[in-house]
Amino acid sequence: MKSYSQKLQLKLTIEFAIFFIIVSAVIYLFTTDKFETDLKEKFEYKASIFANYLEQNPQFFWKDSIDNKELLKRLAELNNAEYLVIENSRGKLIDAINLDVAEKYLYIRSDVEGGISADKQIYRIAKPVYPTKILAGKFYAGFKAYEQISKLERIKLLTALFSLTVLLSGIIITYILSLLSFRPILAIIEALDRTIKGNYTIKIKYEGKNELGLLVDKINDVLDELQKKAENNEKLDQKITDVLRERLSEVGAEISEQEYAKKILRKSEEQFKLLFENAPIGMVIISSEGRIMSINKSFCDTLDYSNDELLGVPIKYLFEKDEIPFFITKNSKNESVIRISDINAEKRLIKKDGKEINVMVKCVGVEDDYGDIDHYIMQLLDITAIKKAQHELIKALERAEQSDKLKTAFLAQMSHEIRTPLNVILTSIPLFEDLIPQGDDEMKVILDSVKSAGKRLHRTIDMILNMSSVQSGNYKPHYESFSLSDDLKKLTEEFRPLSEDKGLTLNFTNLAGSTFVIADRYTVNQIFQNLIGNAIKYTQKGFIDIILREQPNKKLKVEVRDTGIGMSKEYLQNIFTPFSQENTGHKREYEGNGLGLALVKKYAEINHAEIHVESEKGRGSVFCVVFDREIDLSVLKNLDSSEKIENK
Repeated sequence: MKSYSQKLQLKLTIEFAIFFIIVSAVIYLFTTDKFETDLKEKFEYKASIFANYLEQNPQFFWKDSIDNKELLKRLAELNNAEYLVIENSRGKLIDAINLDVAEKYLYIRSDVEGGISADKQIYRIAKPVYPTKILAGKFYAGFKAYEQISKLERIKLLTALFSLTVLLSGIIITYILSLLSFRPILAIIEALDRTIKGNYTIKIKYEGKNELGLLVDKINDVLDELQKKAENNEKLDQKITDVLRERLSEVGAEISEQEYAKKILRKSEEQFKLLFENAPIGMVIISSEGRIMSINKSFCDTLDYSNDELLGVPIKYLFEKDEIPFFITKNSKNESVIRISDINAEKRLIKKDGKEINVMVKCVGVEDDYGDIDHYIMQLLDITAIKKAQHELIKALERAEQSDKLKTAFLAQMSHEIRTPLNVILTSIPLFEDLIPQGDDEMKVILDSVKSAGKRLHRTIDMILNMSSVQSGNYKPHYESFSLSDDLKKLTEEFRPLSEDKGLTLNFTNLAGSTFVIADRYTVNQIFQNLIGNAIKYTQKGFIDIILREQPNKKLKVEVRDTGIGMSKEYLQNIFTPFSQENTGHKREYEGNGLGLALVKKYAEINHAEIHVESEKGRGSVFCVVFDREIDLSVLKNLDSSEKIENK
């Protein structure tokens, strides 16, 4: 029995030692990894400054030379860069700062051996440069990092020492606690071994008042009885044996009952303790006098106090004045006690450093068998960060609203400042045309170019303003009932001269019965002006067909088909993205700003319509717009007063 107890004690010590080893390792790995990550992010940020500067000046890579090297040197000095080497996409050296230092630290191997140098003086980084989606070149940078690296090494050493301290302390404490816990059991086992051998004179010495002490007392009583009976004659042996058996039976039954009750109580206490200690929110047990009896780790962490600093302290000292309602009352014994009202509200607590924090507090009283308050259980959750986040969100919303107002004012001002002189230029061109001498073809070509450029600029401004109005929610649709067929006929006739000038066939076909829809007429017309205009612009020969079809579920579909240049499958994924174009650069064949189809998508959403596109390079495109004849009632409820519906 003694050997088994010692084995159990050793097993418990080893298990707790393994636990503290794991805890120490986690502390060390987590802490060092965090500081290494912070160091890396710091130098990655400095490197991004060079990357941004080079991406904004792609001409360095086109010309293989640095125009303003002094500015680059100044940028390197401001960011503590020891060297900077710039290469083009072919690996050719464009320029460098402190090339000898860079070669000393083998800058060319930064791609595979980046980070801290071998002498722990430099932090090396290599980054590609993408002014566009195409790689323009690469740069290598080395930053002075001796102080940061030294600090990191010190942190690693201190963390290792702290982890080792935690490990050794845990093992020592575990061993001491195991010795203290198993000492009474070992004493009882030794005494029982002596009793088994027939020695009744030596009693078990144990002064505890718990169930184990009661068991020891009963065993000592039995030993006393045995000793007394042993002194009597042999005639009383049978009677002594019977009495002993009876008493042992009673003791066994009592012990069984007590052990069962003890097991239930211990299990309940362990469950409560586990819940109390590991609760993610702060928990504190308060006496009926209003003093702290027990606290968990979350409560200590919230207020930055240690457990010893808070035990016995009146709970009211931790709250802002008058935050906790206390009052004096009488208990069942007519004694004056402090009573705390039940709380379930937001309160303010004072941390160890004097700062206030906002918490959600829940406090309830626990009564004893007489109906008096035995103690209070208080729970609290720190919501300071939540309150701060709410405040930041409100401020961010205010800044966003202010930014939106500034953007609207800016666009309105730019519209006025650009449109006013542009209108003067466009209205003056016919006057200049009348003044051109007949036969002066060169001047006529110049004026035609000015007129074309002015109209193009005017369209671009209109599209930017329209896109801004839609994206900011300032555009208020005016829903009404109108004939989609009639409007498409008018648009077809408006575009017919333009299509005939290019030798194209423009047709409109109505295959539907009733063509009335409820929609915003202006944006619907803008949708098809853009689609028909694009079809004519990107079609060199062939036809453009506009077909109106009947669809199930009270829907109408409009198809705009052309035999133009078509689009690739890759570009179709970004076709409705603002400012996106399949062909970019100064040598693109067709003019445009990439806003037309983005506006078409937005206008379709305003009218609760669906838009789809099918296209093949060199074979043309088909744009399909599907309208609901009637708007859903749930949509009608969300319309502003300006979004009313008119029936015609």
